[in-house]
Amino acid sequence: MSTIYTGFRHRSLEHYPSNVYRIWYLALAVIATIILYYESYVLPSVAPLILQDFKLSVSSYSLIVLVSNALGALSAIFGSLSDRFGRSNLIIYGLLITGVGTLAIALTNTLWPFLALIWVLGFIEGIILVVTPALVRDFSPRFGRALAMGFWTVGPVGGSVLATGVASQTLQTQGTWQSQYVIAGIVGLVVFLICFFSMRELSPGLRDQVMNTLQEKELIEERAGSIDIAAATQHPWRQILHYRLIISSLGISVYLLMYYAAVAFFPTYLSSIFKFSLAEANGLVSIFWIVNVVAAIVIGFISDRTLIRKPYMLAGAIATIIVTLLFISRIGVPTAASLMAVFLSLFGITIAVGYVTWMAAYTETVEDINPALVGTGLALEGAILRLIVVLSTLAFSFVVRDQLNGQQWATWWWVCIAGLIVFIPTIFVASGSWKPTLMQTPIKQEQSG
Repeated sequence: MSTIYTGFRHRSLEHYPSNVYRIWYLALAVIATIILYYESYVLPSVAPLILQDFKLSVSSYSLIVLVSNALGALSAIFGSLSDRFGRSNLIIYGLLITGVGTLAIALTNTLWPFLALIWVLGFIEGIILVVTPALVRDFSPRFGRALAMGFWTVGPVGGSVLATGVASQTLQTQGTWQSQYVIAGIVGLVVFLICFFSMRELSPGLRDQVMNTLQEKELIEERAGSIDIAAATQHPWRQILHYRLIISSLGISVYLLMYYAAVAFFPTYLSSIFKFSLAEANGLVSIFWIVNVVAAIVIGFISDRTLIRKPYMLAGAIATIIVTLLFISRIGVPTAASLMAVFLSLFGITIAVGYVTWMAAYTETVEDINPALVGTGLALEGAILRLIVVLSTLAFSFVVRDQLNGQQWATWWWVCIAGLIVFIPTIFVASGSWKPTLMQTPIKQEQSG
């Protein structure tokens, strides 16, 4: 039986795929991630309409997002199961559930059924969005890891582009928030079918090793049969609750405070403070995401060529602080859409520089501890990140009580700056050098064999 096509029930590859198939499987993981985030980000793209329809305040909306993220933080822990039971089926059937659930949201006309479905999707997405970067890691050797993670970040960013882009193009004609959920649900089910027939993953023996370059695939295959999978994955949380991973996860979680605000509140902020129409606000936010996608891929490529991560993480943090200060200075000042597009583009670039290289460094740090537990390591990061999202959303609801009050928004942007400052010292616990150098095969690689 072909190792590339092994049937719908048996998706595990016993031989490392050719580069064409490897790229295809990476692309499927990215596409799945885009759709999962798209379904998540429909809510903020139509938030003003939902607030009006259900007669909710911004604080009430923040609490809805808070509960969804709290459920996601809890469910992210279950993403660690992918180390034992595989990645692909979790992703595929997660797409099915979220696609159906997204369509169901469009049929609700009262608040509580709407909230129940939003929270169910938040729980499912918390699991799946831990598994997709694990699958991307499996198919990306270290010398191409940052570029692969750059493409993975197309997921959350591409999801936002889809949500805001579709909203900006269709809201004027459709006029209802339900229309956006119908579109997202249909797209989600189409992608589910594609992944159902095409998605594959590496066997445990192949994925539970450190691979530096594609030229090592024969050596990886030779070692695969000798790896004791049960021993390598024994007591997973005892191994993964390592101070380096906890500190690094906390660091990136506060680094992304501005990103969370962009996802949940930028359309509302631009329409409330700068008086852009909702369609125009979504169009401006789409520019932010598109630039972020391009920057993520470019910085991933550069990081892999220079074989360093930490300097880019530091540069991204410092540059984002500077852009945030400029962003604050515009509050209360009439700002043309073209100038706002420049600010949002700068945010897109600077946030990408730090985040993509952090993703590469974090997966390499997990590998240095135990390459058989990458899923568990990403589950730890996913749970911590979503917990910080919950706390930041709760704090936001106390800081910004009036969406028309520019000074309250400014206070929150200062909180985001504080998060960027806290992130900087956490860079030092990650694996990797500050100077361009060849990556070393980890000493602890034998833990998986």
